[in-house]
Amino acid sequence: MPRMAARYMLSEHWDGNLPVDPFAIARAANVVVEHDPEMERRELGRFELIDGRPHIYTNSTEPESRMRFVVANELGHFALKHGRRFVDTSRQFAPVQLDEIENQANRFALELLIPGFAVNILIEKQNVTDFIRLTEAFAVSQLAMKLRLKKLGWIY
Repeated sequence: MPRMAARYMLSEHWDGNLPVDPFAIARAANVVVEHDPEMERRELGRFELIDGRPHIYTNSTEPESRMRFVVANELGHFALKHGRRFVDTSRQFAPVQLDEIENQANRFALELLIPGFAVNILIEKQNVTDFIRLTEAFAVSQLAMKLRLKKLGWIY
């Protein structure tokens, strides 16, 4: 389900450029994205439906690189229809997630930020095989890239 939802979101709202811009995709899907200066320090992001309109709030103290994943994750809560409100802390972004809803949102985020077909094109057609170059091309953490490459069968 996360894979199909992410593919749909990409097909409808992505401009085709790397790195994938989750902020632009969210806005194109009519999701309001903004920093919340009142957000508690331990919170990274929040998804809420307010008067039927989806909103994603981010913690302005976090680096841009982390916010990309947070926005993609919160967009996953929206796309997967997980409910009216979710607050995420760093615990929700652990590589091993026991909470199935957070697991789905994390998988959605990886699928959105690192589309499998784009990885395959870079590796097979453009011969980009250096791990760091791939990580930079998609503007994701090394952990996110490692998880995605494993899922795609490029590493074990």
